[in-house]
Amino acid sequence: MSNSKFVDPRLQAREHLFQNLHLSVFETMGYAHTIQVQVERTGQDIEPSNPDYLQLLRDYEITKNLAPIAKSTLEDLCNETDNILKMGVNALANCAQLCAAATIALNHWRILDEVPTDLRDNDIVTKTLKEKFNLQMQTWSAILEDLSGKPNRYENA
Repeated sequence: MSNSKFVDPRLQAREHLFQNLHLSVFETMGYAHTIQVQVERTGQDIEPSNPDYLQLLRDYEITKNLAPIAKSTLEDLCNETDNILKMGVNALANCAQLCAAATIALNHWRILDEVPTDLRDNDIVTKTLKEKFNLQMQTWSAILEDLSGKPNRYENA
């Protein structure tokens, strides 16, 4: 008897996309970590020209534009994030954390959105992904609360 499990062909067809989105999550974490290490080492904020910061800004914008966020809590969080980034009153390292949290949450959302509707409520398929998404949404919302002074509005999906 084989130890292999049945994988829905619809998920198999999206495997390359899932892998790319997971890779993007790890890259985002790497950029944010590099900035954190630099701030801890120097005791100063990063420069606006910091390549990791610029990459986080780009990744956030691209991911926001690709994610299906219309008429959702995510759309509101993106609008709040955009406002904070435009105001330019927060430390850039904090804005980098905000972009990273938003990008990672949006990438998890994109993965969930690619799971066929009839499989989304199947814990075997999506439990871990939903947990990671909810954790990242809490992080994103908490950073927004810290930077904007507005209360944390996210509750688990």
